[in-house]
Amino acid sequence: MNMTMDNKINANVSDQFTIATDRYTSKDFAEKEQQLLWKRAWLWACREEELPNAGDVVTFDIVGQSVLLIRQKDMSVKAFHNVCPHRGRQLLQDSAHLSHVSCPFHSWQWNLDGSIKRVLDREDWQGCEHMQDADLKLKEVHVGFWGGFIFINLDEGCQPFEDFIKPVPEYLNVLGFENMQYCWHKTVVLNCNWKVAQEAFMESYHVMGVHPQFLPYVDESNFSQSQGIHGHHVYTWERPPGSPSRRTGRDMPEDYRSAIINFFKTFDQVADKTRNGQQSKRSMDAGIKAIEGLPAGLDHMEIMMAAVTSMYEAAQAEGGFFPLVDPETAAKIGVDWNVFPNMSLVFGYDGTLVMRARPHDSDPNYCTLDLCAIIAWGKGKAPKVEKERYENWRANSDDIPMLLLQDVKNMEEVQKGMHSDGIDILRPNPVQEQQIIHFHSVIDSYLSAEK
Repeated sequence: MNMTMDNKINANVSDQFTIATDRYTSKDFAEKEQQLLWKRAWLWACREEELPNAGDVVTFDIVGQSVLLIRQKDMSVKAFHNVCPHRGRQLLQDSAHLSHVSCPFHSWQWNLDGSIKRVLDREDWQGCEHMQDADLKLKEVHVGFWGGFIFINLDEGCQPFEDFIKPVPEYLNVLGFENMQYCWHKTVVLNCNWKVAQEAFMESYHVMGVHPQFLPYVDESNFSQSQGIHGHHVYTWERPPGSPSRRTGRDMPEDYRSAIINFFKTFDQVADKTRNGQQSKRSMDAGIKAIEGLPAGLDHMEIMMAAVTSMYEAAQAEGGFFPLVDPETAAKIGVDWNVFPNMSLVFGYDGTLVMRARPHDSDPNYCTLDLCAIIAWGKGKAPKVEKERYENWRANSDDIPMLLLQDVKNMEEVQKGMHSDGIDILRPNPVQEQQIIHFHSVIDSYLSAEK
């Protein structure tokens, strides 16, 4: 689908300041999303490091469709529908390393590039139509690449990836995501619509209600913006890191050394038990150690610069990458982005949280939420990450970072409210939640666009 939507989106955003609750509960609306959004949009499928060698395969599932992403012999990546053209059996259920693809039903085989390799007793089809090699190859799916992320698009006539991703690379390439690798990857099954889950990472207006433990160390004053079909939100930093939220009524710190150390320690709440997550333990330890050695009387900028310099040096000592971003660029980037439709990026100094909500195949009240962290590891330091899946997240709550667990708990309660007879529209904040308003406008543009 080729879409030039900017004018339409802008018109919708200016008019739409309420959102109907049935967008989160209606099976009819979910079916429209399935056909007109999920089967047309570019979707993040996996990371490059999941396919390190030729023959590595990752499966990606969305709205009843399954895709194989395969590292080729020339180290390029191709994607194919995960289905046998003989009798329709799904070829693979999980990631694998293969010399060729085989169907477990009747032993047909394909080369890594999707071309047919073997049809058992092919002579039986002598003279039959639809049995040429071109008919029997695996059906290819479009792929796009940015920042170490691999995207797919199920639409044969899709918008070029380079047009879709604008202006994300212009803003975020400086962070060097291609130099990062997984720290952890957790998938939780949730009793909420995918949009409820995704929207939790599009605004900071909820910090006082959901994450009040941050208020003594972070002033969450912010605004959000649209960026093409994507969006982000930006902290104003009228009060520097380590300062209490204006909502607390607390005085500003007399000594920013301890204040910024406390700010850094909040990153433990978005980390696993090794203290790696949105930020590496290496950088946090280096930054705190540097601050502890500073004299009194420095302003917050001098303290932050000393800490970040120490983080950079610690990364260099391990042969790792560390993004050096000046304050002006950091302010322009903001604290998070939503790459439409369902990829949220929340930034740290040398790491990033990546969240992705995927709808249930048939029930709008359920979704799966991928909670991931990528880090710029030192040479040889990246762990071997096993993907975890929690069908019952409550039973695995100790394995979910504290801040993300707070978000997850809130999501299912929001979904309950969407069914209440006491409400039929939502009233998002037009300044701090403008990204969400824009998000729904872009969804509408997909749902109303002609195929």
